[in-house]
Amino acid sequence: MLAEKCGRNPWRAAVWVLLGAVAACGAPERQPPPAAPAAEEPADWASLLPYGAVPFDGILTGGQPSPAELEAVRDAGFGTVINLRRPGERGTQGEAERVGELGMRYVSIPVAGADGLTEENARALAAALALASGPVLVHCGSSNRVGALFALKAFYLDGASPEEALEIGRAAGLTRLEGAVREKLGLAAGDGD
Repeated sequence: MLAEKCGRNPWRAAVWVLLGAVAACGAPERQPPPAAPAAEEPADWASLLPYGAVPFDGILTGGQPSPAELEAVRDAGFGTVINLRRPGERGTQGEAERVGELGMRYVSIPVAGADGLTEENARALAAALALASGPVLVHCGSSNRVGALFALKAFYLDGASPEEALEIGRAAGLTRLEGAVREKLGLAAGDGD
């Protein structure tokens, strides 16, 4: 093929060889565009919400966010909002629409107090977390149901002991539902129940 392009002229052959070498070696590798910077976990994430806490990497737990707090959560780089409140609870009207308008994914897992503390809901929380991209906000009215469900997830799905699961729940906001969670975990009633 080279002989056809160059004929018998050795200089022409040399130019073609040189051009081939430059094309193969000299061209810079095409790099993919830089990824968007990952959201960092600033120390003040917890201040974005009432009863806010950051019990796990990339997860903010708390109480019911206002529309302005949802915007602040979005601005902090969050991509998913998981709401554990039942439809119609005060303060929940329009939340799904607002989250969508802000470009975040909205997931509803209605937890009806102690009656909603089930393995099924713990599995639904685990599935929603697994599908999330970027930091995740998980909320209820006061973070109590959030902590309860994280405790059950830790116990039923993550292999935590009952005592470890209870501590995980407390870190995520568990308070008044601790007695119901202790019962689900097979623990004796503790102080403050």
